[in-house]
Amino acid sequence: MFEVSCASCQASFEYNPDDYIHLCPYCSAGFIIDSEEGAKDLIGDHYVIPSNIQKENIEEIFNDWIMKRYHNPSKIKSEFNILGSYGVMLPYWVISVEAHTFWSGHSAKKNLYPGRVRDLASGYLKEEGRFSRRYRWAILARKSPKEHWGLERLHHPRESVMVDWEGFPLDETMGVQDEGVKPIYEAKVPFKYEQANEIAVASIQTKELSAVTRAKDQINEYHRRMAKTKIGTLYEHRTEIEVVGLHIVHMPFWFIRYSFSPKSFFKFFTTVRERRILIQGYTKAVLDAELPLNTSDKVMTNIVVCGTLGFICLTLSVFISPLFYILFVLFVLIVGLSSWKIINREKTDLDTIKGKENNEPVGS
Repeated sequence: MFEVSCASCQASFEYNPDDYIHLCPYCSAGFIIDSEEGAKDLIGDHYVIPSNIQKENIEEIFNDWIMKRYHNPSKIKSEFNILGSYGVMLPYWVISVEAHTFWSGHSAKKNLYPGRVRDLASGYLKEEGRFSRRYRWAILARKSPKEHWGLERLHHPRESVMVDWEGFPLDETMGVQDEGVKPIYEAKVPFKYEQANEIAVASIQTKELSAVTRAKDQINEYHRRMAKTKIGTLYEHRTEIEVVGLHIVHMPFWFIRYSFSPKSFFKFFTTVRERRILIQGYTKAVLDAELPLNTSDKVMTNIVVCGTLGFICLTLSVFISPLFYILFVLFVLIVGLSSWKIINREKTDLDTIKGKENNEPVGS
């Protein structure tokens, strides 16, 4: 750690050389240090969105969430246990953009529509179109989106397209706020440490130029995939992206760790292990969660149930009718496929399994 004096109040404090923008813990000013000349430049357009969640609210929020998803609400207190929770203010570059996309291609349609031309040689229709979107695209201003669990895929688009980027449109992703509460972006206020409500504030590590480049790349790919949903074969697409604003915004997130230990006969089919939930601190929306029963638990149940039924059918085929042997073969096939799925899952590289990163912040 190194020591530096604030560019605003001149107070001295320790800073991490990996940080791009340094935040003064005394006056909350943010500034950049020129590595060559040592000059300090104060930054503007730095905001924070207050957290509407306190540590004492975590149990209530968790119970409200699990009661809507568990089949036996009366056993929640005995079967679920909160292992820990923490909140953190994460910095995001919020880039306001206007994106305009032109696309063209061919589709195999029988009916002609105005403005569409049939290629007589192939029978395909040539189609083209345009669409425009406005975004406040958020890019995490940290070196790794895996620093905290659940941040790798926060974009859940309305279209049926695959998403493999960590950025997201702020207005569409952070959940619906309570009635009478401002939309999340409108709730921002000038950054002050006091607005963090005593939760850790993560530092800003990435530059705005990198954030803008990543946002443009992600929006361009997003629009390309949207265009592919409109046509059979996409031959051309062009997206023009205009940046109209750029801010750094600290947003609150809460992370809950819990365990599930069933008391019913299902305890023989599942293992007690840690699960996680990611909550937006302002809207209180659950952005991502590991459910009590995952795919492996269901597959294991499948193996046990189908294995038992297979044994019963084999016995009936010997003593009652050979027709039961057909059911026996079917159940054995299901057991085999289920076992193969579990074996393949165990071979998955642990670094790619969601939820392995869970580094709680130490202080602010």
